Formats: sequence, structure tokens, C-alpha cells
Amino acid sequence: MAAVQRILNHYDGVLNGNAWHGDAAWPVLDSISVQEAAARPIPGAHTIWEIVMHMIFWENVATQRLAGLRAGLVEELNFPAMPAASGENWHKTLGQFRDSNRAFRRALAKLDADKLDELTAAGKRTFYGEAHGILEHHVYHLGQIVLLKKMLASPGP
Repeated sequence: MAAVQRILNHYDGVLNGNAWHGDAAWPVLDSISVQEAAARPIPGAHTIWEIVMHMIFWENVATQRLAGLRAGLVEELNFPAMPAASGENWHKTLGQFRDSNRAFRRALAKLDADKLDELTAAGKRTFYGEAHGILEHHVYHLGQIVLLKKMLASPGP
């Protein structure tokens, strides 16, 4: 199996299932209500919603880098303000995450395996590093999301 296809398979597992780490992103996110997404069970920590928006931001950055572009890093977009807590807005955010997933997957599928060890236009990481960085980033934040969801379901200390 080609290197890029192995990364794609790993990415698909992280998002949709059969991942080594356990729960995949979409089954978890699809089970989260708007109230859970907007809740802040740890004062000063990010909400599930804010984490998902942060994941969208970095996935879009990595997509641009895989396409050979420099991504403009606007700090306000890294952890943007959460919109009003409504079902419509939560579904819109989830739709944006699905869109970023599709765009990243397309960019990765177009990547020439011979470029994996080359630096992206940002000059900090290789194409391989960008691709795997998003997988690691998603898994890291998925763990946070699962813990926040469990905290919200807990009857208390």
C-alpha cells in the first residue's frame, strides 16, 4: 500500500471508526447535544464547541499547506468565540467540520508521495508532518471532548 493511502486510511479511522485509539470523532460528535457542546464544566477551559472550531481552523491550515500554500494564521480564528448556543448553530459548526474533513482528505489524496519528506511552504514541517500532525491533533482534542462529555454526564464529584 502506498504511503499516502496509509495516511488516508489512518485519517478515515480517526474520523469514522476502527481507529487504534478507540472512539472515532464523528460517532462522538454526532452524539453531542447543543447543550453539551456549549457547556463549560471546567471554568476557564474550552467548551466542546470551541474545541471543534479550533479543530476546523487547524485542519483548514493543514489543507492549505498540503496544497502548497502558506496559511495565514489569524489568532482570533484559532479559538474563535462560540456562536449563540442553538441547534442550528451547532449543526452549522458540525457541517463546517465535515467540510474541512472533505477538503483535507482531497488535498491529502492529491499529494505526491515523493513530496512527503519535503517542507511545506510554511517551511516548518514536512508534508508528512502536516498530514500526521492533523491526525494527532484530532485525537488529542477528541480525548478532551470525550472527557468533557463524561464530566457533563456525571452526577457530580
